[in-house]
Amino acid sequence: MLEHNSSEYATAAAKSAPPVAVLAADTAGLTLEQWVFIATLIYLALQSIYLLYKFGRDLRAARTERRDG
Repeated sequence: MLEHNSSEYATAAAKSAPPVAVLAADTAGLTLEQWVFIATLIYLALQSIYLLYKFGRDLRAARTERRDG
């Protein structure tokens, strides 16, 4: 009897993920190009939010440093 461990199942799932994602995207009615565009927009939005947060944090730290020091 063959024994399977969880890493073999994880490997198989990882190998099947891209085709499953393409099938799901096609079933949803969007082309792969449209999904890449949507993912890029989401990525850009997240990066913009992070940068605004970082700039605000740095600005607050600089103001606090000037005030205290």
